[in-house]
Amino acid sequence: MKGRMQTNKALDTKKESGMQTGGDDRVRVAMMLGVATLVIMVADVLLAQWEDGEASAAVNRPFLVETSVVIITMLIPAGYMHLTKNIKGGKNVGLAFPRKAMPVEELEGSRKTPVSFSAPAAGASRALTQAVSDAMKQGDQARAERLLREAMRAGLPVDAMAFNAVIHSLVKNGSMAEGARWLKEMRENGIDPNTCSYNILMDAAVKADDAEAAERWLDVMIQDGTVPNEVSYATIIHGRARRGELELAERWLQKMLESGVEPNIVSYNSLIYACGRKGDAAGAEKWMLEAEGRGLAPRITTYTAVVDACAKAGDVSRAECWMKKMKDADIEPNVVSFSAMIDACARIGDGRRAQLWHQRMLDQGVHPNAHSFSTVMNACAKSGDLDAAFKQFDKMEECGVVADVVVYSGLLDACAKAGKLDLAMDIFNRMRSKGVMPNVVVYASLARPFAHKGDWQEVERLAEQMHAAGLQVNEYFLYAQLLAYANAKPRQAERAEAAFCKVFAQGVEANKFVVTALGRAVGRGKSMQILRELGKSNR
Repeated sequence: MKGRMQTNKALDTKKESGMQTGGDDRVRVAMMLGVATLVIMVADVLLAQWEDGEASAAVNRPFLVETSVVIITMLIPAGYMHLTKNIKGGKNVGLAFPRKAMPVEELEGSRKTPVSFSAPAAGASRALTQAVSDAMKQGDQARAERLLREAMRAGLPVDAMAFNAVIHSLVKNGSMAEGARWLKEMRENGIDPNTCSYNILMDAAVKADDAEAAERWLDVMIQDGTVPNEVSYATIIHGRARRGELELAERWLQKMLESGVEPNIVSYNSLIYACGRKGDAAGAEKWMLEAEGRGLAPRITTYTAVVDACAKAGDVSRAECWMKKMKDADIEPNVVSFSAMIDACARIGDGRRAQLWHQRMLDQGVHPNAHSFSTVMNACAKSGDLDAAFKQFDKMEECGVVADVVVYSGLLDACAKAGKLDLAMDIFNRMRSKGVMPNVVVYASLARPFAHKGDWQEVERLAEQMHAAGLQVNEYFLYAQLLAYANAKPRQAERAEAAFCKVFAQGVEANKFVVTALGRAVGRGKSMQILRELGKSNR
């Protein structure tokens, strides 16, 4: 018994000695790392001061200093873990980071026991991610890559977040192939891509209008054993919905439910938006009700999408009903919501109703924009109330809203259709004096009333202005130009043929309206001959 007590006492003494030694080691290492960090900070300040006089010599300073700071920041937790490790049976039971990349063949086994960082290691990993993200934001991809590779070569903790920062920046700038390459390199270095990694690639594919590529990435994600979440499926649904492919979008919602993933409101917003594109108000309402039935709270974007669907269906009363439901749900409509409502009025040419909704928007303190004014002016113009349209234009300037090319184009088109050539020219000149550059739609709208009068000289003058502004004639302007030659007294057949052949050679498509105008200008027989010679059949 006495011998056992002496043995225990010796072990306790040895343990206390080891703890004291470990404590001393920790203090020394902490001091050394603190001094090293301080030296780097001082060096950074001195180099920054020296940079003013020796800019050329300091080109690599930001990368060198940033790399040093990241490595020191990562060494602190690494040193701490090393000094605080528990020794049991001669083995380190703490966290160890492999110096070599894990072979691809071993990845399946590694997924079952994913690496989890301790608090200090996680902090170091976040520091690396931040440094990599900053480099990519500055457009310095080479520096971001060097930071990642240096960290991996040093055996420092690197997780998926750092790779995701690189992938996100690359695909955001349109480099899908580079993003995919980094996903592959990520796996080759023994780091499993997470759900966010694949969501980034799917989102980029959808924004590039490549729904098929997004769906392929989802397949790869599932095959790799990564579980998709509601964002993954919502992205796929949106990819089909934004193209108006409602049936495919609905199928993906069904697959989402079958996989046990509960849809979020974003998924339903996409389906409602797809219905809106087709003017399917009933379909939009069906998805809204299903979302509410699942306990999802509709957002302002959800209600606005339903109002827009009703607007495109030309159902003003239905749109007004959903605006009321939005208010009843304590959701305040924004300028987009009101613009959708005003558009519903514009589609049926109800200018008075459009003005009432626009005024209601202003009364509720919602700040208007160029689109809301353009929509209400369009409604007034469609109802034949040109004076009301101009009053809205004046009110727009009073509100401090700057008119864009769409506003001027709509107002000018209204004047042209009403045969108000003086007013149309006044708007055109006013537009240019404000520094707003007319586009080809504006020129075509302005040319049309002159074309109906047979004033081909004025139409040609507008064509020359377009050319000087670097704009190319399109089929709408060509139609107006040919119409001007056809209505001229006498008819300008040779000019019409020359203008048609010139624009056709530039790749402008001759639609049925252009072909009809050509026939009126040169005669039906001659127009058929011209089309045959140019290899264009007259259907």
